[in-house]
Amino acid sequence: MSTKSVLVIGPQGCGKTTQAPAIAKALGLSNIHDNWEPGAAVALLDTLVLTNARVANWHFKGRTITFDQAMQIVQRGGDAA
Repeated sequence: MSTKSVLVIGPQGCGKTTQAPAIAKALGLSNIHDNWEPGAAVALLDTLVLTNARVANWHFKGRTITFDQAMQIVQRGGDAA
């Protein structure tokens, strides 16, 4: 069973790229797509998608979290999104 992709939103320079491997592992995701912009192609399964855009996309309805929320999940040792 494949895991749906998760969108992590945070301001430029907050640490999304640096922490991406830890976030992906905590969420059970195998792939990372950095610097995603709304309207661009994106994998809908098994991918941690990082953006600094403020607009969530319908592809990620219910699967959009902030960088701070993502780091809380990492600190708890993982959690399904």
